[in-house]
Amino acid sequence: MTARHFDIAIIGSGIAGGALAVALKDSGLSVLLLDRRSGPLDTARGDHIQPAMQSVLSRWGLMDQLLEAGAERRAGTRWFDAEGAHIVTVPVPQGEDCAGAFLFLNHEKIGDILLATAEQAGAVNIAGLSDWSLTRAAGNWCVDWQATEQSGSATCTMLVAADGTASTVRSRLKMGLDRHRYQYPIAVLYGRQQGVSDERTLDVYLAQERMVSLIPRTGGRTKVGFPVSPEDIGFWKTEPEESLHRRLTEWCPGVSFDSLTFGAIYPPVSQQSEPYRGEGALVLIGDARHAMHPARSMGMNTCFRVADQLADSLRCLSSGFSEKEVLPLLSEFEARFEQELTPRLAENHAAGLQMDTITGGGFTALKEQLQLAAADERILGAMASKAAGLAV
Repeated sequence: MTARHFDIAIIGSGIAGGALAVALKDSGLSVLLLDRRSGPLDTARGDHIQPAMQSVLSRWGLMDQLLEAGAERRAGTRWFDAEGAHIVTVPVPQGEDCAGAFLFLNHEKIGDILLATAEQAGAVNIAGLSDWSLTRAAGNWCVDWQATEQSGSATCTMLVAADGTASTVRSRLKMGLDRHRYQYPIAVLYGRQQGVSDERTLDVYLAQERMVSLIPRTGGRTKVGFPVSPEDIGFWKTEPEESLHRRLTEWCPGVSFDSLTFGAIYPPVSQQSEPYRGEGALVLIGDARHAMHPARSMGMNTCFRVADQLADSLRCLSSGFSEKEVLPLLSEFEARFEQELTPRLAENHAAGLQMDTITGGGFTALKEQLQLAAADERILGAMASKAAGLAV
């Protein structure tokens, strides 16, 4: 059987791979998506879209779909100390380059919308891979796969690795990786919080032991995230609801829930892969390239930003482009990544280290920084711009 040729093959159809396929939908380039996953994405992952990224999603034609799927808007972030006293509210900046609010929708629904849009635009999506191989021949990448109900082969001029933190592509090509595993996993609870106002906010408590985030979910629900000791993972998975209520009341004075259930625990990492320097046109995106701690809610938004920048770099290409044509464009993209995104990743890592405690270490300094922001509009404005995804 003759292998079908695609301009671009994307290994991984999560947020990063789906976003790139959507960003390329009007380019005229043929796109193939391949993924081992056949079900929905993990609902515990990022679900808040920064105000600065909404213009990108609007340009991709996604805003109406997100709102029709139930996306809601929220205001800024409120910070509280261990006694429940309000420290500062970081607002959403106002301006032409920034929507007036954050947008939030469950992670898996965002992923479904991306894939459906990509497929409607002509991308071929093959899910449920049980095995696949990668080789090179005649200046192309060659992919052979086995899936649940089919097997096949394809060639492509350019390969994109968007296959997650434990990227198989990166591993098979023996690419270097700068990786930091944080000491404490993140626990996620789901609940229905009492007294939630119509204007939702993301609330962060600097509790005595740890930082606790109350993150709005659609339908009046709340996702609660906080670091836990690795030795206590089993405890949190089996803790009765009454005990969960008691713990959160201790950490977040004045907060109560009608219901509260365990959701997930996952180990956050910060990692950055080196650019691909081998034979052929290949680029890594998403967690395969830049996994990050959830402290700043940047992971999904960075995927949108990178997908938009990569698609913009490839916009001058026509279907049937050669490896010689695309390689200089990928070099330019990598230079832009280094200049614009590496500093953001470093800032996010610093925030992750700040959150990576179950003893409250470092919160005194953080509280002082927040108090300074409350008293200085310039500092507060800079914090707001960073949170919204604007360049500062």
